[in-house]
Amino acid sequence: MEKRDLDIILNSSTNWLMYRNKTVLVTGVTGRLGRYIFDVMIDVDLRYNLNMRIIGMARSEEKVLTVFEDELRLPNVDLIYQDINESIIYDSVIDYIFHTAGPAAPVDFKNIPVETLWSHVNGTHNILECARTHETKKVFYVSTVEIYGEWNKEQNILEEDMGILQHLNFRACYPEAKRLCETMFTAYEKEYGIKYCGVRFSHTLGPGILLDDGRAFAEFLDCAFKGKDIHLMSEGSAMRTYTYVADAMNAVFLIMDKGENTFYNVSADENLISIRDLAELIATLSPSGKTKVLFDKSLTDLPYLPFKLAIMDTTKVRDLGWKPQVGLKDMFKWTLESFI
Repeated sequence: MEKRDLDIILNSSTNWLMYRNKTVLVTGVTGRLGRYIFDVMIDVDLRYNLNMRIIGMARSEEKVLTVFEDELRLPNVDLIYQDINESIIYDSVIDYIFHTAGPAAPVDFKNIPVETLWSHVNGTHNILECARTHETKKVFYVSTVEIYGEWNKEQNILEEDMGILQHLNFRACYPEAKRLCETMFTAYEKEYGIKYCGVRFSHTLGPGILLDDGRAFAEFLDCAFKGKDIHLMSEGSAMRTYTYVADAMNAVFLIMDKGENTFYNVSADENLISIRDLAELIATLSPSGKTKVLFDKSLTDLPYLPFKLAIMDTTKVRDLGWKPQVGLKDMFKWTLESFI
């Protein structure tokens, strides 16, 4: 992780001492968000001498070895290699859990919708059962703006609002699974007293994203990186907000500290931009200087959302003290530079 990103994450009022002498489990550590959480936990443990036990969970040992190096030699770091669909076996208390595992790329929703749905549902059930049997103090869950479905009102959407999901579209495998997982958290809190909190992220990006995962901004970055033209499949009027990954992580740890039994909208409202203007911005960042934005009305088979996505109201998380620190140009510039 870049020192720049770590500084952004640590620039908050999070009480890191809450983790002293505690065991923390992070699922999906080879994914972008899980890796950031895992790295930050290791850093704050050393920085503040917290005497933590940090456990990472991943399916592939081979992938872990390509992602992490020196971290694996630390005496307080353990790895569990297993599929999130399997029951979690660990022989001691787990105080805190950060659950990030599960397919989250549009190409997955198209190619493996069944696995996408059940990985989230079964995985979250296994995590909550783990929390129930391991004396866990709190579980953190990463959800998504997509759970709100279609939102046609003018005002930004609050955490208590809900739009319509086209559940008979295979693309709903992801938001419907996330909706059910959120309900599972409320059910486990009601029946077993499991404390939880979580985020609903809009578009987040930064070093480590996949340029071929089917998201529009990732396609734009891939074109800029390769010096190719960006082809828009529409007039590009749809509006989106974008949050730099370090700002998103800043919110994660703040909410784990101060949030309880609810989910928070996390999105950098300041970074609201149309798809067309975003394409133009990314084109200017191309190392070759040759990337142009063109309009192509031909159909695409990528599984884009079949509805207007909500713009989230972020008052609740800002009341905790969260404030994004990275603007649009820097986040896309830094992301692109990570591939050069």
